[in-house]
Amino acid sequence: MNILQAIILGIIQGLTEFLPISSSGHLVILPYLLGWNIPAEQIFPFDVLVQLGTLLAVIVYFRKDIIEIFKAMFADVKAKKPGSSSESRLGWFLILATIPAGAAGLFLKDLVEQAFGSPSATAFFLFGTALLLILAELLGKRDRDLTGLRWYDALWIGLFQVLSLFPGLSRSGSCMAGGMTRHLERRSAGRFAFLMAIPVMAAAGLLSVFDLLKIPNLGQFMPVMLVGFTIAGVVGYFSISWLMTFVQSHSLFIFAGYCLFLGAAVLSFGFVFPQNSSPAPVISETSSTEEQLLPTSIVYTPELNWLAPAAATCMEQTLADPLPLLQSVAAYQPGELRLTFPSPSEQAAYSYQLGSQSLMLALNASNPLRSLDFNDLLTLLQGDDATWGEFFQHCTSCAFSEAGGAAFDEPIRFYIYYENNPYQNVLEDASGLTGSHMNNALLVPSAETLLTQLQVEAAAAGFLPSQWLSAAVSIVQVNDLPGGSLDLPILALLEQQPSGELKDLLLCLQSSLN
Repeated sequence: MNILQAIILGIIQGLTEFLPISSSGHLVILPYLLGWNIPAEQIFPFDVLVQLGTLLAVIVYFRKDIIEIFKAMFADVKAKKPGSSSESRLGWFLILATIPAGAAGLFLKDLVEQAFGSPSATAFFLFGTALLLILAELLGKRDRDLTGLRWYDALWIGLFQVLSLFPGLSRSGSCMAGGMTRHLERRSAGRFAFLMAIPVMAAAGLLSVFDLLKIPNLGQFMPVMLVGFTIAGVVGYFSISWLMTFVQSHSLFIFAGYCLFLGAAVLSFGFVFPQNSSPAPVISETSSTEEQLLPTSIVYTPELNWLAPAAATCMEQTLADPLPLLQSVAAYQPGELRLTFPSPSEQAAYSYQLGSQSLMLALNASNPLRSLDFNDLLTLLQGDDATWGEFFQHCTSCAFSEAGGAAFDEPIRFYIYYENNPYQNVLEDASGLTGSHMNNALLVPSAETLLTQLQVEAAAAGFLPSQWLSAAVSIVQVNDLPGGSLDLPILALLEQQPSGELKDLLLCLQSSLN
C-alpha cells in the first residue's frame, strides 16, 4: 500500500462510515474496481487503524453527549435510582441496543468473513441498504425524539444493527432505519445510531489492537497506515457534522439511490470483467453426511513441502484411515488430492482455494533499504548497478532504516527462481520482466535455498514467500506495483465435490493456513 492509496481509502472510510452508504462495502468494492492488489499483511492493520480513526471522530463530535450520559448514569446509580433521568435512560438503552450485534457477531463470524471476500455479495447487500432507507422514509412518521424512547425501541434498533455486520449493509443506515420505523425524527435516529456505534466500534477496535501488535514487521508500513488513520478521523468528523445538518430538512432517498447505483455498477463490472472474480471457491463449513470415495493419496508440489506437516496432522484429526502423503512434480492424476499453486498443467474437476502465499522483497537484515517504488525496483532487477551504494545514489523513492544507505556499498546479489517456478511466474507477471531481462541475477531452486542465502550474504536480495519469512531477514515495501498481485492462491484439486471426511480434511487445512 502506498501513500495515495492510504489517503483515498482513508477518505472513503471517513465519508462512508457515517453516511448511510456502508463503509465496509466501499472498502471491499473500491480496491476491486481499481484493481488494487494490496498485500494481505497490510489489509488487516489498515482496516483496524481507519476504524479507530472514525471511532475517535464520533467520540470527539459527541463528547458533550457522552459526558452528560456518563454523569447521569453515575448519579442515578449512586442514588440507587437507575434510569430516573432521560440522559441516564439513554445510556442504558444504548447498552441494550449493542447486545444483539455483539451476540450475532460471535455466531455469524465465518459467514461475515466470506461475505467480505465477495464484491458481488457486497453489491446485493447495498441493495438491502437502499431498501431499508426507502422503507424507513415511507413507514416512519418522524414525530418522536429520544426523550420518548422505550427499551423495546432500543432493542429494535439494536436488531437492525445486526444487519450491518455484512459489507454493504450500512451501520448508520440500518440503525437510522430502525429508529425511523419506530417513528423517531431523522436527526434523533442519527444521534442514537452514532452513539450506539461507539461501544461496538470500541470493543472491536480493542480486540483488533491485540492482534495488530502480534504482526511482524508492523513498523515498516505503519507510517502509511497512520496517514489513513488521520485522514479517516478528520473526514469522519466533518461527515457526521454534515449529515446531522442534512437530515434536518432532507430525506434519505438520495442515499438509497446511490446504493442502488453502486450495487448495479459492481454487478455490471463483474459481468464485463469476470477475471476480477476469485479463481477458486472457498470451502463452505456446511455439514454433510454424504458418503464419498476418498482419494488414493494426498500429493503436494515441492513449493508446498512446508504444508506437509499440517496435512499429516489434519489427516489424523479427520480421517479414519490416513492416506499416503507424497511430493511430486508430475501433473495431476485422477484419484488423488493435489495441493498446488495454479498451473495450466493442473486439471481437475474441482478446485478449492485453501489459502494463499504472498511474495515479498526480502533482504539480508544488514541492508538498510526499507521501501521503494516499482520503477526503482525495475532498475534493481535489470542489474544496471554493480553495488547497492550505486543503486541508492539514484533511487529517488528509496527509504532507509536509521542506519541510512550511503555506507552500504556491497555488490548486489539478487536471486531469482528457475524458469517456470510458480514464484518466478507470478513475479514476471507482476513486473513485466522475464528472467532474461534480469541481468546479473542469480538462480536458486527453492524458497528454502533463497532464505539460506539471505541469511548468510549481506548483499543478498530476492522475493521470498511469506511462509519462509524469518527474523533474520528484513522486508522491503514495494509501492505502486502494477500488473497484478504478488499473491499465489493455494489450491486443492480433486475429482469430486468434497463431503464428509474429505470436506473436514479440507476445512482443517484451510483453517491451518488462515
